[in-house]
Order: sequence, then structure tokens, then C-alpha cells
Amino acid sequence: MLSRKAGLIQLGRYDGTRCLVIKEKGEVTLQNRHGIIYTVRLPEIVEAAKAIPGSFIIDGEVVYINPETGREEFTPCQRRCSTQFPDPLLIRRYPVAFKAFDIIKLEGEYVVDKPYWKRKTLLRALIGKSNTIQFVPYRRDVEKAWMEAVSEQREGLILKDFNSRYVLGERSWSWLKVKNWRTEECLIVGYCPSSKGRHFGSLVLANPKDGSFRGCVGSGFNNYEMARIWDVLSRSPPAEKPYPENVVGEPYIAVKANLKVLVKYYETTENGHLRHPVFIKTI
Repeated sequence: MLSRKAGLIQLGRYDGTRCLVIKEKGEVTLQNRHGIIYTVRLPEIVEAAKAIPGSFIIDGEVVYINPETGREEFTPCQRRCSTQFPDPLLIRRYPVAFKAFDIIKLEGEYVVDKPYWKRKTLLRALIGKSNTIQFVPYRRDVEKAWMEAVSEQREGLILKDFNSRYVLGERSWSWLKVKNWRTEECLIVGYCPSSKGRHFGSLVLANPKDGSFRGCVGSGFNNYEMARIWDVLSRSPPAEKPYPENVVGEPYIAVKANLKVLVKYYETTENGHLRHPVFIKTI
């Protein structure tokens, strides 16, 4: 667990795509956590990395920041990262930046065993005042930082041990993710059948006020809750499907259940759907 003696260092949690920026002998490679190469897809980050002297491997997050709200938006970032060939129109519409929060290698030397504070010092000096590759600072005032994250509707915080070594990936005893979940009451208007032998795969959710589609929730249930909801769904009369299946994303069965659930979620997407909803309880 995180060391109390070492203290906690707070980082902003960014809603983007994790990526490594690798520069060797003047050549730049961008690689995501699954080994997929993004080099051609994100030319502005490549050019910014070429402008930084020396060789290095830095870890961070590709983000799109909406200039009107100042907030990261995942969907435009996802579009940029999934477009295999550069689209000039897409690049102009959704310019991305790179939030650099750690460094792995510098001038041929791996620095993963150096303490976190030392790696941050090296990273800050390396990046300088680059506009596209941006240094992510750290803070100690965790409570204040959390209140800011909530008020600004950010995805959350990451807490790190001050003296921790670099660990590839996100799961580490020296890391602690604190997610800023939102909650919402939704009306169940149907369910998607399960392919895993469960009562249902997910619930189709609607806004109780205007009936708009809010997404599907398929996680967070224990066996008792799933059986109790299924008892209501199985006895509910069928209904006309309120949304096309291509909107829901899969075949579903519409019912008039008159049952509401409380779910938690990260954010609302640009088309009004809840992102990563998780069931909390029935209402």
C-alpha cells in the first residue's frame, strides 16, 4: 500500500489514451499500452517530440481539450487515435496534446529505479516549455485537489508514493486511482440477453424525464440483485422498442417494467449516453 512516511503525491487523472513517446537517434515512435503504433496518426506530437533535444522514453496520456470548456473529451481523442492515416480535417478539428507524467529512459539510461520525485525533476527539465508535450506537475494538497476535480467535473485523481520506482502499467502498490463518479437515476426500458448464462446481459436505460436513451449497464450486479431484477423483468409486459438496435448497439427485448435503477458513471458522451455506467441499486 502507499507509504504514509513517503507521503502522497497527487496527479491529475486525464481522460485520454495512454501512450509512450519514444525518441531514439532523432526518430520518434508513439506506442500505446497494447503495442499499437500511433506515430502516423498523431503528427503534432511527433513534431513536438522531435523538437525536444536528446533521446528519451516518456509515459503519458494523449488528450483532446475542448477550447470552449477547457476540459478533456474522450471521444474526439479516440477518433484521432483510431484513425490509421492522418486526416487533415480531423487534425484541425481535434488537435491533441500529450500530458507527460513520467520518464522511463533518458539519453540511453533507464531511470525506472530512481524515486518518483527525481524522475519528475528529470522530466520537467527535459520537456521545458513545449506546448504540445506538457509536463504534469505534482501536488501535496490532496483534499484541495480532490475538491477542484469534483467542481471542474474531472475524471479523478491519481495518488503516487513520493519515493516509488516506475512500474509499467497502472496497477501498482504505489499508485492509487480515485475516480470522480457521477450518479443518475434511470428507467429500465429493456434488457439485452446474456451469452454467459446470466439472467440478462445488460439493462437498457432511459432518462425518466424525456425518455432519451442513456446507455446500457451490465456491471455492478451481485447474484441476488440480478435475480430480483430478473423477477420483475420476466413478469413485465412486452413493449414497443423505443430505440433502434443500432442505437443500443445490440439486440434487446423491450419491456414495460416501471423499474428505476441508480447507476454511477464517468461522464456523458457527446451523444448523451452514460460512459461506463455501473449499477448501484434499484429505486
